[in-house]
Amino acid sequence: MTAQKNSETSLPGTYTLDSFEIENLEGLRTPWGVNTRGLLIYTPDGYMSVSINKDIDAAQAGDAEFEAIFDSVLFYSGTYQMECDLIRHQVTQASNPARIGREMLRYASWSGPCVTLVTPKESFGRAILVWRKVGA
Repeated sequence: MTAQKNSETSLPGTYTLDSFEIENLEGLRTPWGVNTRGLLIYTPDGYMSVSINKDIDAAQAGDAEFEAIFDSVLFYSGTYQMECDLIRHQVTQASNPARIGREMLRYASWSGPCVTLVTPKESFGRAILVWRKVGA
């Protein structure tokens, strides 16, 4: 069995978030918030769901609190397809309505029970998330 087939057959499952970093255009990495946690699910029949939260500053109130809460939640779900180490997420629901109907690309690499998903470079840089498979 090739490494590519191993990667593909090991993808379906449930994962918890080990780390979430943003890498800016200069290559500097910083965490995406404090106490970040998440759950990622890939089903064998091609569905996926991801939800991520981070702590907010409890001292904020009013509109600032609402904005902080909204900015602390990242969720989307839909379907996925794998092409070697590229995963294509077809978004059907999302916390950010602008993502609905979009294809979101993730480059995957495996290390033991963990899969690292990296976004393509965008205007801010790229996101790097490490997910640990539950029960692996």
